[in-house]
Amino acid sequence: MRILSISLLVFASSASAQSPPSVDCDAVKNSTVPVELAYHGQDGTRTVVQTYRNKSGDYVVWSRELPPSTQPKQPVFVTKAIHVDGAPASAEMSTTYAGKYSLRTAKYASDGLPKNFDRRSDLTYRMRGITTDGDGTTEERTSTISYTFKSEGTIAVGSCVLRVIHGESDTANDAGRTRHGFLAYFPELKISATATDAEPIVDSLSTDFSEIKPVN
Repeated sequence: MRILSISLLVFASSASAQSPPSVDCDAVKNSTVPVELAYHGQDGTRTVVQTYRNKSGDYVVWSRELPPSTQPKQPVFVTKAIHVDGAPASAEMSTTYAGKYSLRTAKYASDGLPKNFDRRSDLTYRMRGITTDGDGTTEERTSTISYTFKSEGTIAVGSCVLRVIHGESDTANDAGRTRHGFLAYFPELKISATATDAEPIVDSLSTDFSEIKPVN
């Protein structure tokens, strides 16, 4: 069972991915037009991320994740995250599960995270999260996140060349859970993606797409 996990940083593949030829690369990189990035992890997880940006620097991110599964019904996780000053402020996740794990809402507050952190330097900060599950259960956790900047470069996604910042993170919360992540950040898109095993493979970039909707 996955839990709601909002990462501030993201990862990408160094390989070129496919992108529809109609994509306006200048608009993607220099305007607030909504964008969609699709990618898959080396464990088979497939993710689509859609970002709705505005000039203030705040933005809304929708994501749909399909993990590998042998269940008769494919599990689906849809998350809507609201970012303020570049950091997650709140989120809602809906799933194909019933009961407790059908829905989760969360509110976040950071300590030590600069506004619109550019991911180009090492940083350790704390993130406090209060989550409420579908059955009304509420939990409060504080995580310490240590981010390590690795490199900055570009990636070709179809006809568009995008800047990407690579990093890794180690997260530990006050319940004793730990997680290591491979991260990359697309500053022009304000899109994030994470993996625990290795960097994922970017599949496509688009400005013409159907909006992601909650599962329930």
